[in-house]
Amino acid sequence: MVDKIDKKRISLTLTPIYVKALNQLVEKGLYLEPQVAIRAALRLLFQQHRIEPFFSGLVEEVEKVQE
Repeated sequence: MVDKIDKKRISLTLTPIYVKALNQLVEKGLYLEPQVAIRAALRLLFQQHRIEPFFSGLVEEVEKVQE
C-alpha cells in the first residue's frame, strides 16, 4: 500500500473559455474530470521547464502506483 501523500488545495478561477475546453476534454473521454486534465497540463509545463522530479518521469510512476 502506498503512503498518503500530503496535498494542498489551491483555488483557481477560470474564464468560461477554459472551463468549456476542460469540459470538452472530459466529454471526449480523454480525462475523467477537469482536475485530472489540469494536473496533466501542469506536468507538461514542469517537464518543459525541466523542473525535477517532473522532468525525470518519477511523478508519472508514483501516480500510476497510486491509482
